[in-house]
Amino acid sequence: MQKRIYPKTVFRKKVFKGFFWTGFLLALFLSVVAIVRLSNFDTNQVEAKQAQPKENMVNFATREGAQSFAQNFAREYFDWQNSDEGKKSRIDRLQTYLAIGLDEQAGLSFEGMEWNSSLSTSQVWNVEATGHDSANITLRVEHILNRTISQDAEDAPSEEKSGPYEKYFVVPIQTDGKSFVVHQIPYFISAPEKPQITSDTSINEDGKLQDTKLQAEIISALNTFFKVYTNGSQEELSYYIKGDYIESMTGVITFKEVKNLIIKQDQSTNQYKVSATVVFQENQSKAEVIYPYELILLKEDNRWFIKSIKNH
Repeated sequence: MQKRIYPKTVFRKKVFKGFFWTGFLLALFLSVVAIVRLSNFDTNQVEAKQAQPKENMVNFATREGAQSFAQNFAREYFDWQNSDEGKKSRIDRLQTYLAIGLDEQAGLSFEGMEWNSSLSTSQVWNVEATGHDSANITLRVEHILNRTISQDAEDAPSEEKSGPYEKYFVVPIQTDGKSFVVHQIPYFISAPEKPQITSDTSINEDGKLQDTKLQAEIISALNTFFKVYTNGSQEELSYYIKGDYIESMTGVITFKEVKNLIIKQDQSTNQYKVSATVVFQENQSKAEVIYPYELILLKEDNRWFIKSIKNH
């Protein structure tokens, strides 16, 4: 078959079309790639911008530093002397903690004041964020009151003390991310009510083993273990343990007896779950303390080992 020969003008047109469409498709491809890259770049930028505020969302007014600040403030707040010098000293001490423009005595008035005060203890009770840079930190505090009683002219004045008094004290804190101030007047709140929660001390006895020989073995093993647990060295104690590390209680309490055993077969045939009440003596006061325990015992090579122990 004879090959078809195109006129030169037709051939040039075909070559031109080929270059044109090749160039067009290449330009289209590069445009798509550029659009995809730009889209990914914009997405990454948006994600970066969205991620950035998360770091800034950390409210330092709720952190440990703010809590320590509130406790330090409370120490100075509850330290006052009912004298002109004492009032001035308190203003100077509180100045470090108070926001600009806040009452220099932080809301405390000496009108009718009869007692001096000093802080006994404080602990953080609750922390509640009130904004992105502020929080109310509630402290449980105890402070002691004292005053000087004037006697007859012949007798020296005596000091009278009262307390300690428990109070719940809210300290409003604000931060600039570096330090803290008390930005509103602190105030007292009523003590929280005791929650109506019932302790569940019952033990399910379903599956309890009645084997008296086994019970005698386990009591003997527990007696040995608890004696070493309260009087032996850590190295001696490790001889009776297979499993979780157990810290020796030597020097703290002394073992007296094991009572109220409930033994159940565990998943393994040589492993037993034991609930028991153990009586100890506190070494300093000599008072008896009674603790409920839950133990996993393991029997290997005719020896008993403690695999785990926990108070329950």
